[in-house]
Amino acid sequence: MKAALPEKRPEGFPGQRLVIIPPAIAVEAARKPVTRDLCVTHIGTFVAAGGHYVERPHGTSQHILIACISGKGSCTLAGREWQMEPGDLLFLPPREHHVYSANPRSPWTIFWMHFRGLRAGDHLENLGVSPTNPIVSVDDPAVMIEAFEDTFRHATHGFSEAAMTGLSTAFGRLLGLAKVHQRAPGSRSRRAENRLLKVLSLMREDLARPWTLDELARESHLSIPHFSELCRRQTGMPPLGLLIRLRLQRAMDLLQQGNHNVAEAASIVGYEDPFYFSRLFRKHMGMPPSACRQGP
Repeated sequence: MKAALPEKRPEGFPGQRLVIIPPAIAVEAARKPVTRDLCVTHIGTFVAAGGHYVERPHGTSQHILIACISGKGSCTLAGREWQMEPGDLLFLPPREHHVYSANPRSPWTIFWMHFRGLRAGDHLENLGVSPTNPIVSVDDPAVMIEAFEDTFRHATHGFSEAAMTGLSTAFGRLLGLAKVHQRAPGSRSRRAENRLLKVLSLMREDLARPWTLDELARESHLSIPHFSELCRRQTGMPPLGLLIRLRLQRAMDLLQQGNHNVAEAASIVGYEDPFYFSRLFRKHMGMPPSACRQGP
């Protein structure tokens, strides 16, 4: 008896988030200042999306951004296959045949958007994106995660003109940060980045650990001032501020999956006092942690 083939599907994954802008709202946004320049029409996240597979023989009418946060995936575009790892942002052009899928052994976690607008091409040109060069690699996914969460919050605030303007401007900021944090080409810079990425990986693997700045710098084999400056330059945040952001992001994911209450999520990421955690969460994420359990 043959083993069953892994299921292939475009969506429907545990913990996924998805917002589709109503077509009539998207049409109206195409006529308004700001949103006509850059407009998100679909936005979402898929977590450890095993079996994720999409093929579009004629592409879509919008641009697509797929950002790999963890795990791996691949894409076929313009007759070439591209491999994706954490920190890779894939941009697919409209009306182009493409195929993309999660790695079966290490399925990716991604955030993604469909977008269009009069200035969409300018943003992509600024990033050096083309059908023959569709991937932008950033030095650390945490920067993109934060920008995505800011963008996604606007998508959950309804579809008023103000909300759509916020969504467009937040997405423009995300694209700007992708430019700022494109991986440096120099070998010396890459070595320092690799040390930073190693430390960030250690942080993510043990978020509950009471990390100190001295420990983090020691793990990177850099001085505290050098490590702190590198972290701030590459992620936009100081090391301990980034640790807080990673903890809160993980807690948000746990709460949205619906398997943990606030106190449990707080404890998992290193906060034994749920009241302190709740104050910290509201300060940094702009909402109480209890709101995350309600979904988008």
